Amino acid sequence: MPELPEVESLRRDLAATLVGRVFTDIEVRLAKQVVSPVGLTPVDLILKRIEGLRRRAKFLIFDLSDGLALVFHLRLAGQLVHRDRDGQKLAEGGHPVPAFGAELPHRSTHIIFGFDDGSALYLTDIRQFGRVWILPEDGVQPLLDAAKLGPEPLDPAFTEAVLRERLARRGKMPLKPLLLDQHVIGGVGNIYADEIIFESGLTPATRVGDLDDAAIGRLHRAIKDVLGMAVRDGVAEILNGKAAKGRDFPRVHGRTGQPCPRCGTTISKMRFAGRGTYTCPSCQPMGEWAVGSRQSAVSGPSAVKEDG
Repeated sequence: MPELPEVESLRRDLAATLVGRVFTDIEVRLAKQVVSPVGLTPVDLILKRIEGLRRRAKFLIFDLSDGLALVFHLRLAGQLVHRDRDGQKLAEGGHPVPAFGAELPHRSTHIIFGFDDGSALYLTDIRQFGRVWILPEDGVQPLLDAAKLGPEPLDPAFTEAVLRERLARRGKMPLKPLLLDQHVIGGVGNIYADEIIFESGLTPATRVGDLDDAAIGRLHRAIKDVLGMAVRDGVAEILNGKAAKGRDFPRVHGRTGQPCPRCGTTISKMRFAGRGTYTCPSCQPMGEWAVGSRQSAVSGPSAVKEDG
């Protein structure tokens, strides 16, 4: 599932290739993926210029000329690929299925945006959960407000004190589902939650109310460090439930059966709070949660599974 680092990396790449481009054609192959709550239609995008791209949590926002906006949420398996008139890659990101570099349009390509330079932006979504909103610019903030998103974890305003305040309201929650709650922190998903928890030296089952000041400090640093590194140095590459070879990141997610990078103990996978969860049994002892759960560890799930 594309998470904050994937969407932010995609935003940066698309900003370099799309800002200034003008829509000349739009082909919608799956109507349900387009939402126009104020009666706008895809035709209204024709001749509009892309003025800028921004991100809020996992939402990707195109600011357009004439007071319009285009908002994407890739959700479980959305992918955006920008190619030039000759079919050469300009920018791409999101879910890795179909493989980047595959012939487009794919059978799961549901929207194609054409531009004045002959290039095309393909929205491909094998699960059809992604959505694209066509809105007046003053409709973007109400859409985001309705999502009740937590603070941006890479924003300087997201301080340790802010995190402590967010945690204080949810003392009974285990740590992993808290990190996945978009109302608490915006943009973290399953992959990076595992990485953040491992980096902070905690466990998915750690009760938030049991965190002392030192643990909250480690958690805050881990959130900043893990997400920042993914944006800066390259996002986690997970396919068919396995981390890509040749990279040290991610450190635990998708590495069932491999040695822990800290202690060498074999990394295991279990179901926790309904999600595939990767931990080091020695660095992150799970107590009663470890009994039985670890025995259910299997080889990685299909690439289209949400739990990664």
